[in-house]
Amino acid sequence: LIDQAAERCSELIQHLLAFARRQPLQPRNVDINATVLDIAKLLRPTLGEQIEVNSILEQEVATAHIDASQLANSLLNMAINARDAMPNGGKLLLETRNVVLDEAYAQGNPDAKPGPYVMLAVSDTGTGMSRDVLDKVFEPFFTTKEVGKGTGLGLSMVYGFAQQSGGAMQIRSGPGQGTAVRLFFP
Repeated sequence: LIDQAAERCSELIQHLLAFARRQPLQPRNVDINATVLDIAKLLRPTLGEQIEVNSILEQEVATAHIDASQLANSLLNMAINARDAMPNGGKLLLETRNVVLDEAYAQGNPDAKPGPYVMLAVSDTGTGMSRDVLDKVFEPFFTTKEVGKGTGLGLSMVYGFAQQSGGAMQIRSGPGQGTAVRLFFP
C-alpha cells in the first residue's frame, strides 16, 4: 500500500510539474505521424469496440522537436477523456497536418506565436462541454468526473506540455457537439 501511494504521489507530482511547465523534458526530433500510428494501435483495445478510431495524417507532416513520451502520454490522456465522453460509443479522429499560424490567430490566442507548426488534433463525437466547463478545463484538479474517477490533471498536463514545448493548445466543444482538441508544435 505504501509503494502504491508513493507511486501515485509521484504521478501527481509529474502532472503538476507538467502543468507548471517545469517538468524535465527530453526533446528530440519526433515523427508525429509515426507516434500517432503507434498510439492508435494501443487505443483500439484500450478504448473498446464501441469507439471507432480513425486517423487523417498528412503525408509530409514536419517533425517537431518535442519530448516523445510526453506526446504519447498526451495522446493517451485525450483519447481516454474522449472515451469517457462517449459512454454509448462514438468516433475518435486523430489528425495531423502542417499549418502556419498568422498574426491574426496569434492575437486571438495569446499562447500562440505566428509561424509554422505541426497541428495534432484529437476529435470525438461525445457529449461535449458547456461554456462553463470549457472555461475551467485547463485548471489543475478541475474535473467533471465523479470522485475517484479522475484527478483533474489530464488536460492541464497536456496544456503545460504544449506550452513548455513552445507550442499552443486549443479546445472547441459544445453540448451535444463533441470536442476537438488541437495541439500546435513548432
